[in-house]
Amino acid sequence: MALDKPKNEKLIALFILGLLAFNYPLLALFSKPTLCFGLPTLFFYLFLFWGGFILMLALVMGKRKKTRPGPLAEAESSAPGDTT
Repeated sequence: MALDKPKNEKLIALFILGLLAFNYPLLALFSKPTLCFGLPTLFFYLFLFWGGFILMLALVMGKRKKTRPGPLAEAESSAPGDTT
């Protein structure tokens, strides 16, 4: 199963973005004793970026193509007692 090259490049870019976003220098910018929507600024940044990161991963990965039915679909389609 080979992935296409643009998808691989996007996943690598997202990995690097995640490393940078969750690294010390950027986290230190948000580590302040202020509240944003009732949460400390650092927690708000972490929750917001983590959700956005998951959304970006879902958009890059897209939907999976079904290449073959699973074992349940095969079992339901065959008649009882069929030995083929």
